[in-house]
Amino acid sequence: METLLGATTYDDVSVYRTADEATDALAELGEAFVAAAPFPSQVGRAGDGLDDALTRVLEARYADPASTRDEAVDALVDALVDAGRVERHAGELVVPLAHSGPPARNWGPTLAVLRVVTEDLLARAETLARRSRAVDASDAQAACESLSRMLASLRDVLVRASSGAAFVGRRTDRRSARPLSFAEWAGGRLNGGDNA
Repeated sequence: METLLGATTYDDVSVYRTADEATDALAELGEAFVAAAPFPSQVGRAGDGLDDALTRVLEARYADPASTRDEAVDALVDALVDAGRVERHAGELVVPLAHSGPPARNWGPTLAVLRVVTEDLLARAETLARRSRAVDASDAQAACESLSRMLASLRDVLVRASSGAAFVGRRTDRRSARPLSFAEWAGGRLNGGDNA
């Protein structure tokens, strides 16, 4: 996105290609979500207390890919590796998204961070689409608007996936001693609460 926003002209074929490649990558991500569906329920899974750690690591990696060299982030990564929640492969940090075992707990934090990242990228893609409309470069305009629409669709999918998983998890947790208070929960979601 930064490459596209930094372009001095939008009539260059590289703008079209870069936006098109980004759109293709987002389509592949969407296909991976479809292949992984349904996402595993967190109901009945023993918590390991590392969801916040995974969220912090993912946010740090998005903000600064070199952040895993930070001591505080390194300590979190080590704890996540020891718990089987993340893996290191060839110097890269990998967050597996499985349907069983410790990596099955990665879905919630990963989807939450992806929602935030997608919102950030969408705002930048909308700026890009507006800029491309101001010039006479129809291929670049079509590619930039397609990228913006793809990010908006991905955001909607992530919101629905997170909301659906929370709804199913909340309604199927019958082992809880307290009442479900569904009306309060649904009202919070409809008014912009978590997973709304």
